[in-house]
Amino acid sequence: MRVVFFAVAALAAGVFSSPVAQVQTDGNTVQKRQLEQPAAIISALHDAVVAQTGPINETIAAKPNSLAAASEINPRLAAITRAIQAATNQIDALQAQKRSVAAGEIAARQDEGGDGEVCDAQCLTERVLEVVYEIVSTIRDIIQTFGLGNFLSQINPLLLALSILVTSLNVLVTGLLVTVTAVVTTLLGGLGLALLLLGWGA
Repeated sequence: MRVVFFAVAALAAGVFSSPVAQVQTDGNTVQKRQLEQPAAIISALHDAVVAQTGPINETIAAKPNSLAAASEINPRLAAITRAIQAATNQIDALQAQKRSVAAGEIAARQDEGGDGEVCDAQCLTERVLEVVYEIVSTIRDIIQTFGLGNFLSQINPLLLALSILVTSLNVLVTGLLVTVTAVVTTLLGGLGLALLLLGWGA
């Protein structure tokens, strides 16, 4: 799985070397600081996701029958979905707040913020990809081990929620949607792409 992740990271780097994405990474320190809060939200989301995928992977390793696995795994997939939705709501609220405040006031507030880590578009993208990879690789392992049938009711809304989150973040980081689509289709094939397309249309 690590090998696949490094391949995905290389793919992301390729996307971010394009002229469109470069526009987002050339901002000044104030622009970078505007990504700190979204980056912190995504980091917290990653922790919440790992708290669920760890036990899911333990269940997969034990290889119970599909129904027994579903009773253990589906509630954890639902918890991941809720965590993604909460993160999306935070991102959207943050964006709405920034739209309502003059740029000068935003800069002043962020300058007052002090010595926090500056997270640029590349940094935010890497954090998002960590979340996406953790989720999608776990879904892939579920499907490969147990099949899709008993898990579709939770996998579908989870991927839809993930696509909505990425769509919200794409406003901040041009090219993120393309990168995430490549990751999902690499790991899940046409199923992942179909579910993401449904999410974009939501």
